[in-house]
Amino acid sequence: MSDQPLHVFRKINKTGVEIKIKKRVYDIKYPYQIWEKLPKSLHRLFADSLAYISTWHLPLVNKTFLNYHFSHPPIEPVFFKILLYSIPMNIFEERNLKTSELVRQFYNANFKTQFKALDSSYSGKKVKKRLKNKAIILFSFGKDSLLTYGILSELGINSALIFMKEPQCFIENKHKKRLADKFYQKIGVEVKFFSLSIGKLRQDKDMWWGWDIILSQYAFILIPYYFYHQARYLFFGNEQSCNFYLRDKEGYLVNPVYEQSVSAMQLMQDIPKLFFIKTQIGSLVEPIHEIFVTFILHHRYAEIGRFQMSCFSEEEQARNKRWCGVCEKCARMYIFLRAFNISTERVGFSNSDMLSNKKEKYYVLFNGESDISAYGGSGLGRDEQLLAFYLSYKNGAKGELIDRFRRLHLNEAEQKQEKLVEEYFGIHSSYSLPSTLRKKVLRIFDKEKKAALKYLAKIL
Repeated sequence: MSDQPLHVFRKINKTGVEIKIKKRVYDIKYPYQIWEKLPKSLHRLFADSLAYISTWHLPLVNKTFLNYHFSHPPIEPVFFKILLYSIPMNIFEERNLKTSELVRQFYNANFKTQFKALDSSYSGKKVKKRLKNKAIILFSFGKDSLLTYGILSELGINSALIFMKEPQCFIENKHKKRLADKFYQKIGVEVKFFSLSIGKLRQDKDMWWGWDIILSQYAFILIPYYFYHQARYLFFGNEQSCNFYLRDKEGYLVNPVYEQSVSAMQLMQDIPKLFFIKTQIGSLVEPIHEIFVTFILHHRYAEIGRFQMSCFSEEEQARNKRWCGVCEKCARMYIFLRAFNISTERVGFSNSDMLSNKKEKYYVLFNGESDISAYGGSGLGRDEQLLAFYLSYKNGAKGELIDRFRRLHLNEAEQKQEKLVEEYFGIHSSYSLPSTLRKKVLRIFDKEKKAALKYLAKIL
């Protein structure tokens, strides 16, 4: 590690915050009418915290330590804990890594971090205005955010849909802009795009440091929107499987998507608390699994479901196609759709060879534990995929991988059928559902569970 620190400065301006590192400036801009709603007494707290959460990973990238030229932000312990439990996910993509080594790197990188304004204090005041019955949705056109929007619309709750535009995700951004335009034309609701200049600080190779806790960053960056909309809720699309974990070879408990877990969302609730606003952070889809989310979206909110795009959009094949067809996420969504005989073409998924042998490596059911993605590599999604292939098989789906499923896994699926259906079409914990919405949301899930079981009874 270098003895020369990396210096981080920040500046508050008329529309947001500037972060300066090595003469480079990263400007986090807000529309003026939104920025002005954040009380000025909270600007310094916001700026200091934003500069920290945007740069925490740089010691790991540059092999040095950081000198922050501002006060220690109170939000740091929250992000430190989320990070500590998130960084082990890298072991599922880099098989030669150990959790103990990652924790050591993180520990040492933070040990020499310095804040240069120890005599400063923060102040603020509680929001006097009553919050509106309105929600902000981190909107990606994935199945979870679409279902969240559908449920809130049914319940009569207005939503502000915000897509976080990462500068390194130009292929994804292009597709999402097209979808947003069509969504506005058909549904009449605008999706706002927030450009993230700090995304340029994320590592674009090797360990991909900086991508680890982007959802927590988003929840923080949107604080001015909490005030502007006087929003009572901020919703993620974190379903039940986000709480799954396993014990690695060293004995560590690891959740490959810890940041999406209930535990992490409970930690994030300290973000609005710190700014004296009572916006609640949660996930309406927490009680249900991905396959059930897919069913409800396309059964109850079919017109909204047409806009689904659940693809990593990282490969060249994605440049001109909404679904690349060569990623673990495309494979997972494809078999979920086939499980319910939902036309993949209606969501723009025209790739017809997803069940050919050459796509085997993208399915955790066949590849065991690959390094394609953290969640896919963990193997935690195997049983849900076993059920999806079983339903697809019973639906009459054809393909080389269906034949392979029949030879290798049909017997297992038949023996586990009752247990699989109970788990993946069940209604589970709802800790992150606001109490004001819980009963209404669970009532919708209960109705859809009956519809799903009725459908399953016909094919099983």
